[in-house]
Amino acid sequence: MGLEPTSERIARVESVAPLVTGPIDAVRGMPGIADAEVPVTRPRMIALRHEVPARTPSVTEPRDLGLIEAALAIRRGDLSPEELLRSCLAAIERTDPAIGAFVRLTSPNAPADGVLHGIPYAAKDIVDTAGVACEYGSPVFAGRVPSADATVVARVNAAGGVLVGKTATHEIALGMSTPHARNPWNTSKMTSGSSGGSAAALAARHVPMALGSDTGGSLRVPSAFCGTTAIKPTHGLVPGTGVMSLAPSFDVVGPMARTAQDCWLLLRVLTGQAPPEPDHVLVDMRQVRVGVADVSTPDQLAVAETLRGLGAQLVDVRLPSLEIAQLVGGVLTAAEASAEFQAHLARGARFSEEIQALLEVGLIVPAADYLHAARVRAAVRRDYAELFERVDVLLLPASPVTGLPHGISDVDGVPLIPVLTPFTFPANLTGLPAIAFPCGFTASGMPVGAQLFGPAGSEQLLAAVAGAYQDVTDWTARKPDESLLSSSTATSASAATAAKNQNPHG
Repeated sequence: MGLEPTSERIARVESVAPLVTGPIDAVRGMPGIADAEVPVTRPRMIALRHEVPARTPSVTEPRDLGLIEAALAIRRGDLSPEELLRSCLAAIERTDPAIGAFVRLTSPNAPADGVLHGIPYAAKDIVDTAGVACEYGSPVFAGRVPSADATVVARVNAAGGVLVGKTATHEIALGMSTPHARNPWNTSKMTSGSSGGSAAALAARHVPMALGSDTGGSLRVPSAFCGTTAIKPTHGLVPGTGVMSLAPSFDVVGPMARTAQDCWLLLRVLTGQAPPEPDHVLVDMRQVRVGVADVSTPDQLAVAETLRGLGAQLVDVRLPSLEIAQLVGGVLTAAEASAEFQAHLARGARFSEEIQALLEVGLIVPAADYLHAARVRAAVRRDYAELFERVDVLLLPASPVTGLPHGISDVDGVPLIPVLTPFTFPANLTGLPAIAFPCGFTASGMPVGAQLFGPAGSEQLLAAVAGAYQDVTDWTARKPDESLLSSSTATSASAATAAKNQNPHG
């Protein structure tokens, strides 16, 4: 077994080869440049200020509080960490059998003092947690128990966060559906992926904050599907030590929460810059130039008008080719993912048929084509650098569609990755930051998301602009109807997980 050219392996590679050979052929004809030719575009100097919210809103249950709201309530003595934890665990017990957001629960430790003191959180099951199984959503890694925490987990714990469980991911984060998890707004719908479990846990009010990862949209698309918020940081800003690597030049670890302000607080913790107290970052919107992409739908155009009403300057822009970004990204990520898991394939590891095929086909990418794709990538980075000389942030959709049925793997024969990632892939390809946030609902009641994209290091501005939008809209305050989360909709896997969740080693 392994990488021998068996008839089975040849047939498997041939079945998916067009997903890689087509992009390779297309990219060969594209002009590229050297990285040194990419101009450095930094965020324009825009005055930002920080402010501690004056009060904590009244809610029915502590679990309904957002991250900053809960942290301030605990600091002010209006809420104890024990009360918040009990409320979150009770919600998990009631509704997670129907949702399957978690693959295992943990035994929460006493919280450390810090800005996140007593705040429960969840971590995607590709993020190492000492003494707690981290299996990458794959039977290949069943029983894998790390001996040390990932750097991001260690930082959240040191800031006072309380880990309550590991959330579902698409197998090795290579997919956009997260089959284990269902959407809390309608359990017949998917969460998308691969950070679908974390997004579902947030939407269901299981936790106020969560950790996810993003290689081509895996933080942002599930947030759009589940009505939550996530920041995809600048590549390299957040340390990835202890987090499974899929495509190293694309991967980022990032914060997920219900609001932009909550995500910004968690991001500061992840970068090792934890503030002394929870606060909001604010901006005078009259200073902000918002690029409105030519691909915007009525939902994003409504966001633009709201931002205009707050004083923002709107600038119509034409995006650099989304097709080129996806083709180049397809070549590079296929080769990188195959290289990351080649040793496992060589040892005869068997992933699911879909994942096995994607990993094996990536091995056929010629080195010359990988290197040329990297040069085309640099040309795309140049195009976005030039665009961000004209605007401070760029508004575009988070996903072309939402509300897809649970369990599907394609739309009209097209695999989910190219269907769902045309608007998210550019941020990963260029290494630039973006924030996804809810901006409405479909006629059938499923969330719709928007996205703001900015130059390297503009996370604070992105959070301030998205936060300004969220301050005057109520999308983040809406939540799924818990009465609809009947356990009769749970999958057999979810039921089995619920029964074993008290065993932290899975």
